[in-house]
Amino acid sequence: MHKSAINSKKLKKGLRGWLTACPFILPGLILVGLFILYPMVFTIRISLSEYQIVQGKITFIGLQNFKNVLAGGSRFWYAYRNNILYAIVTVPFIILGGMLFSYLINNLKHGGSIFRVGFYLPVITSWVIVSLVFQYMFNNSDRGLINYLLVDVFHILDDYVPWLLREWSGNAAIWLMGIWKNMGWAMLIYLAALQGIPADYYEAAKLDGAGLWKSFAYITIPCLRPTTFYVMVNMIIGSFNVFIQVLMLTGGNPNGKTSALQYLLYDKAFNKFEFGEASAVGLISAVSIVILTLVLNKTFKLDSVEKEG
Repeated sequence: MHKSAINSKKLKKGLRGWLTACPFILPGLILVGLFILYPMVFTIRISLSEYQIVQGKITFIGLQNFKNVLAGGSRFWYAYRNNILYAIVTVPFIILGGMLFSYLINNLKHGGSIFRVGFYLPVITSWVIVSLVFQYMFNNSDRGLINYLLVDVFHILDDYVPWLLREWSGNAAIWLMGIWKNMGWAMLIYLAALQGIPADYYEAAKLDGAGLWKSFAYITIPCLRPTTFYVMVNMIIGSFNVFIQVLMLTGGNPNGKTSALQYLLYDKAFNKFEFGEASAVGLISAVSIVILTLVLNKTFKLDSVEKEG
């Protein structure tokens, strides 16, 4: 049989396979094209244009939107800084808290289910509801819980503090909310990983006289290394999606110093109708996440860690 005939036979077999799979793949491909690929391409187009949504007019202006966003004195750099600070502050607390509480819950003889539900409850609670709770806690007047405790109960301060109207106290409220909301997720991931650590390790450590904390330091933490990298990468990438807490707590005040990239995008698009600059912010944010993911993957060698896990 000639080589061309063999290749033709293989081609026909491959085509038959594709035709068989097409009815199952095509609906998914159409949805991906409509709701992912097309919006991405359109966003890139808008970021390079002046988009007048009412008139439906798109005028190509090149990189002018990016220049406007990155211009000195714009709120972009405050927003970018706040996203980075959010990751630096919240991720270590989420990882350490999630690991510690999962270890303690895993070693409980009774009531472990109650604590699991209690710690995971903030995760499934709506961001809006949680934001309203933190609004009450950090309220700028005597109606705020923290102001009431510090001024009226313990008399530590002489006057009520406008927590959410100041740069660093406003950012601190956003960070605290992020830690409280996400720690339960990290706890559940670590709890699942703890089930995979062989009990023989702990039994051998117990025979050697190791207590609870030594077992945690020398057995649990090293065995949870792949899980820690997984949680860390997810939380760092998630730090670029901070939005609702900024919208509900501070609104980016004062003067954008508590803003974040997603809130800046929302503000430019739906408050100022600057869709070109909003798209530019979105693309910068997306590129930052991709670069960050590649850097984390290379720095911590996540591929090899996953194979080890």
